[in-house]
Amino acid sequence: MKMAVPQRAAGVRTPGILSAAAREAGASLVRNLSIPAPFSDPVVEAQFLEDHSQRFCAFRRASALLALVIWTCFLWWDFSFVRGNKALNVRLADILALRFAGVALLIFVGALVLRPSFRSHATAHRVILTGIFGLLCLILTMVAITPAPYNYTQYFIGLYLALFFQFSFFYLRSRVALSVGIVTMASVIVAQIAIHLLNTEDFFAGLFYMFNVVIVGHGVCTHAERVSRERYSSERALASLNDELRTANVSLGRKNRELEVSKKDQENKTHALLALREQQMIAAQTASREKSNFLAAATHDLRQPMHALNLFLQAAAEAIRNGEFAQAERLIDECGRSSVILARLLNAVLDLSRLESGRVVPRYHVFDVRQIVEEAAAQLRPFATSRGVELRLRLPKEEVVCVRSDSHWLGRAVANLVSNGIKYADQNKSSKPTVIVGVVRSATRARIDVLDNGIGIPADYFDAIFQPFFQVDNPEQDRDKGLGLGLSIVNAVMSMLDQHRIELKSTEGRGSRFSLEMPLCGPSPDKPSARAPARSEAAEAAQLKGRYVLLVEDDGLVRASTEALLSQWGVLYDSAATFEEFETILGDIERFPDLIITDFRLRDSKTAREVAMTGAVKLGRPCPCLVVTGEPSASIVPLACEQDVLSKPVSPAELRSGMLGLIAGDSATTA
Repeated sequence: MKMAVPQRAAGVRTPGILSAAAREAGASLVRNLSIPAPFSDPVVEAQFLEDHSQRFCAFRRASALLALVIWTCFLWWDFSFVRGNKALNVRLADILALRFAGVALLIFVGALVLRPSFRSHATAHRVILTGIFGLLCLILTMVAITPAPYNYTQYFIGLYLALFFQFSFFYLRSRVALSVGIVTMASVIVAQIAIHLLNTEDFFAGLFYMFNVVIVGHGVCTHAERVSRERYSSERALASLNDELRTANVSLGRKNRELEVSKKDQENKTHALLALREQQMIAAQTASREKSNFLAAATHDLRQPMHALNLFLQAAAEAIRNGEFAQAERLIDECGRSSVILARLLNAVLDLSRLESGRVVPRYHVFDVRQIVEEAAAQLRPFATSRGVELRLRLPKEEVVCVRSDSHWLGRAVANLVSNGIKYADQNKSSKPTVIVGVVRSATRARIDVLDNGIGIPADYFDAIFQPFFQVDNPEQDRDKGLGLGLSIVNAVMSMLDQHRIELKSTEGRGSRFSLEMPLCGPSPDKPSARAPARSEAAEAAQLKGRYVLLVEDDGLVRASTEALLSQWGVLYDSAATFEEFETILGDIERFPDLIITDFRLRDSKTAREVAMTGAVKLGRPCPCLVVTGEPSASIVPLACEQDVLSKPVSPAELRSGMLGLIAGDSATTA
């Protein structure tokens, strides 16, 4: 009973083991007879075929020469056997002719396989298939012309030998070798049907053996190709790993060298960082001293007109109390002159500060540079006449000189240079003081030249004149000769604008030439904005009389002074100190305002944007807004209406012009 259990168990397991072995054997047979798939990448497949052809080139050459030797030996056999056989003797000449044709074919093939081009895959396949198919045709012809049964026993077996050669010795691709075997079998079948090539028994026996030769040969050829492909893949993978290893070694060597260089440079970098830190400390100290000097000079220059303004006001008040109204009027005029100087100095300091801090963003566009030169000349011609200076222009009359720049800041730079030339005119010369402004163009650049025949600048001062508050030949700090900031602003403007530069040429006692150079553009300037025609103060005041304005200003002193000025111009107004008061006025308003004048930043985090939006909602349509503020122009958020921005301090003339510009623009739009 104990021995029966394992026997019964073994009997149960045996069919399963045999079934698994049979399945494994069947799978192996299918794999060995399946044509290997080519590489998925056509480039890799082509490289494999070339490598395969070159790898077996020598063996293929030896096989071709061996085939020639074997075929020649069969020639001797045919001559000996056929000559002694009466039945075959009648075909001896034909058989020998076919044998010699085969010898010639193999000699031709042998010559081809010895050529260097035989290493190529395409050439090798053509040559080998030519030899194989040629010999198969010759053998089939021998079978066809030889009487039975010798055609089967003596020559049909030659087909087996030829197929054996092509399957075993030439390392053809399994697909090609199988195709040769199939074509050979098909040729035998067609010949049997057409000319009764063999006896029936011999035909079926020969076809059976040939089928087996093809199957076995195909299996051998398939295995050889699969091994060759796996070997090629392994070699490629190994080569790739070797390349990666070499690359890693090269990278490691480079990193080692870099590490050595880094170690050597570390000390130099440390010394360089220490030196840089020391230089930065010195630069910071220098900048701090320059800033302190600038603030001291600015404070000194701002105190002078402010001091004069206070004294003039006190004197005017005393004159009014004493009834000296003519004297009071003269003193008030002097107050106005002092306030103009104070505002001009403050604006210049603020402009220079903004330019040097980088808060000014240039607004580039294409325009005719002659326009800003003409505007600067028109603005400064009365000043030149009052100083006895002749102001001349030399501009191209027929061609447009278009540049890409910021017309506002470039115009400021040109006006400052022309103003400097007028201020420093030499009145002691026999020739009349003259300032010439010219425009010159080259292939890619445009240049604005400002020349004068004034006192000139010594070469030692060429760098110093661009520093703030430095003035040549003005030791008494006469404000009629300028503030000493004009050239500093010009230098800051040209440094801010892309591809712009300034050049100075001067001879002491003979005059100076300042040149501003900038990129030249195409002949089509951007469309300029409409400019209001110039009007006199009386005409401007008449234009404002009877207009209705809403004033929003949270600073009481500024609001009171603006109200007084509006009253003198005959302007009707309502003023608000807060945004809530402005909303109250809008709720009770009976007339649509011609203009809203507002500060940009109000109390309770309100801005001119809320003023404009609220006005548009409650009035039914947007109303023009004039923003008078101390904020930088670049920080002003665009409003939802027509607007203009004036930077404090603002002169009455600037305020009047700004108001008229917006009112005139709104009237044109409404019309």
